[in-house]
Amino acid sequence: MKMLIWIFGILAVIYIGLVLFIYGAQRKLLYFPPAVYLSPQDVNVAMEEWRDADGDVVAWWSPPATERHSVVMVFHGNGSAIYSNYDIFRDLIEVGHGVLSVGYPGYPGQSGSPTQQGLVDAAKAQYEALLARNITPDRIVFYGTSLGSGVAAQLSHSYEPALLFVDAPFNSTLDMAKMTMRFLPVGLLMKDTFRSDLALQGKTFPLIWTHGTADKVVPLSQGQRLYDGYQGPKEAHIIKGGDHINLWALGGREIVLRHLAVTAEGEGPRP
Repeated sequence: MKMLIWIFGILAVIYIGLVLFIYGAQRKLLYFPPAVYLSPQDVNVAMEEWRDADGDVVAWWSPPATERHSVVMVFHGNGSAIYSNYDIFRDLIEVGHGVLSVGYPGYPGQSGSPTQQGLVDAAKAQYEALLARNITPDRIVFYGTSLGSGVAAQLSHSYEPALLFVDAPFNSTLDMAKMTMRFLPVGLLMKDTFRSDLALQGKTFPLIWTHGTADKVVPLSQGQRLYDGYQGPKEAHIIKGGDHINLWALGGREIVLRHLAVTAEGEGPRP
């Protein structure tokens, strides 16, 4: 009996130690900023940097060609950076749409540390910067990929877009953590839960979901759960063989541009 108690005590200490470690390191397990910053010139894209008073790069910007074109706010993933979607920027700019790539605190070009509140506050600040440039809400579209879909969803709760694109989204990072750390009480431990499901409750703007069947980072089931729970107008595009980072090249480009073309024709975006 004493041996069993001793063994149980050792296991309890190890478990508690693991819980404390995960709690303290959780943001390092969620956010993976690249090591270097690349400028628009480095990736050969015609955009300008927006910097704040401290010199941090808060966004990249390219204005729309006409007042009929949309402005697409792009939100990157947790292992990407403000420059990572340069191929998407080029395609959008080529057909006349404006692009605003939102930078995150603690990521290349910016000081600070990434948190859910920090990312969402950055997104809100850049949305308001668009309004200050006389870009009306009916022309502002959100495009979020992976973790960026969570940022876009949170922003949508306060500022409704004309159209929301979610590329390889999750229902929440809390759900993702529960899937990968079943042995831990993540519901009690997690700081940045990115509850996209709650943020989108009661919303009625159009939502377009794209996801790859071969995505090993965010399972298709996570995107399906978010999509099924959304009660507004919506459209799903499941891309056979698509993984986590190649959906734009496997048909995502055509899906996005088709919906944005409706806006440019003056009809308003909708599925």
